[in-house]
Amino acid sequence: MLDRLFLRKLTSKGKIAYWIIQLVLDALFIGYLFIYMDYDMDRFAGDGYGIVIAGVIAAMLISGVICLGLWKKPKEEIKSQEN
Repeated sequence: MLDRLFLRKLTSKGKIAYWIIQLVLDALFIGYLFIYMDYDMDRFAGDGYGIVIAGVIAAMLISGVICLGLWKKPKEEIKSQEN
């Protein structure tokens, strides 16, 4: 749902950067959980899914804010797409 909001307001380069940044942040977060927090697949299936969902949402917000700051469409272009 948040993806649609971000992608509607980004240029084409911003859309590509959004997905790349989000995938990198997700991979870093999952790697951090496995390597430093000593998570395993059993813990993910049990009580660990809450932290994973929170991390993915945080990565989505971080990448969205970065991309909106750098690659936001002009207001005229956004209004013309809505009509």
